[in-house]
Amino acid sequence: MTAEDAEYEAVVVDDAEREPSAVSGTMHVDLVSELGCTEMRPKVWYLSPGDEMSFHRQDVQEELYYVVRGPGRLRVGDEVRDVEEGTAIRVPPETPRQILNDTDDEHDHVWLVVGAPPVEDDGLPPTDDSDASA
Repeated sequence: MTAEDAEYEAVVVDDAEREPSAVSGTMHVDLVSELGCTEMRPKVWYLSPGDEMSFHRQDVQEELYYVVRGPGRLRVGDEVRDVEEGTAIRVPPETPRQILNDTDDEHDHVWLVVGAPPVEDDGLPPTDDSDASA
């Protein structure tokens, strides 16, 4: 296949429209729709100071978390850890997780999160007896 024959989609993420998550209200760019993804569910999340995503686990999706601009903060199970800019973390479906910006930093923390397989509405409460949701 030559470069002229290659099919691909591209988007300048900072120019794409941001929308709030239906559950947490956290602003994000849905790269699934922007790029026409069919085998993964990528989104770029913008966490302003005080923002946090819902604490959740997945049914079948494993997720890749990458700190584009940080530092980042990630709760995995009972542990909250600092995540340096440029760091990638894989979280299996059954592990509860949450990204948050509970720092004194005045800037947005920006994360690329990619879930696969591309299952919609895959988020679950962190435990079977919890009332939290993704």
